[in-house]
Amino acid sequence: MCYNFGMLKLVVTAFIIILMALSCPAFAAESPASSVMTPAEALSALKEVIPEVKVIEVNATPVQGLFEVVVETKGQKGIVYLDSSRKYLVSGSLVDIGAKRNLTQEKSYEINKVNVSEIPLDDALVMGDRNAAKKVIVFSDPD
Repeated sequence: MCYNFGMLKLVVTAFIIILMALSCPAFAAESPASSVMTPAEALSALKEVIPEVKVIEVNATPVQGLFEVVVETKGQKGIVYLDSSRKYLVSGSLVDIGAKRNLTQEKSYEINKVNVSEIPLDDALVMGDRNAAKKVIVFSDPD
């Protein structure tokens, strides 16, 4: 048999270059769906798992392809994570190991913050000076 080694070498080299280009992130095209997720897209994915869910906002995370989804269900706000394919739901904490920060906990504090100046105290049981500089508000359930 007679092989044309020049042509074989050219085909193998071209194959290797194509393989390298496809595996290198600089050459791989990222689909628009993987870099952005709208609240409507998140709702579409979540309503199968959490029927009465309301999506408040969607944010990118430091993890490529993972989105933070702030949700509300039955009056409670929470955070879940969806991947860019909208096939996987992650429920739990996202922790930045290097910075030693719980990103989920920080966002949870932010979305559940209560402005105490907006709490109506007209019908409240007041102990002490109603116009005091500092106030302590106690919530209790007698049942």
